[in-house]
Amino acid sequence: MSVRLAGLLRAINVGGRKLAMADLRRVAAQIGLTDPETLLASGNVIFGTTLAASAAGQALSTAIHADLGLRTEVLVRSGLEIAAVVAANPFPEAARAEPARLMAMFIDAAVEAPLATLASACRGGEQVRAGPGCLYLWFPKGAGASALSNAVIERRIGVRGTARNWNTVSKIAQRLALSSTTAQSRDCP
Repeated sequence: MSVRLAGLLRAINVGGRKLAMADLRRVAAQIGLTDPETLLASGNVIFGTTLAASAAGQALSTAIHADLGLRTEVLVRSGLEIAAVVAANPFPEAARAEPARLMAMFIDAAVEAPLATLASACRGGEQVRAGPGCLYLWFPKGAGASALSNAVIERRIGVRGTARNWNTVSKIAQRLALSSTTAQSRDCP
């Protein structure tokens, strides 16, 4: 049975690593991911597949490299996983008032080191909390003004990941929920 999943590409359209969303949709379709749709230009693709999430992510990563010459990791999450991230948000007021300053960093493994190892990079009131398959990052002065970058986080706590601001997380959650509802309505007699 096919399920709708979100593929979150790491380090896309930042630092000179360009990927057109039309190319991402094309590559996804070529490897058999159904009805791929992109969201924003930050490397978010929603698709249907019968593959396990990790297999779909690896297949898409391999195809992007083979077709476009770009190496990127693809973290894949289901609608339920994204909904769990939204539900467990420890910064609900920030999500309502300043969603562009709140991020979910989707990570590839369990955190290996205490989050306290990030304290010296938190110079502007930043806060980090662990969540289901993610880290929540609150940047009261904005992420651009912070020394707490993805590279610092990855190096200090032993995970790799890709961050999305709360606006984007919410849009992905809505799109996956809508996809799920649409699929269920098609299945009804």
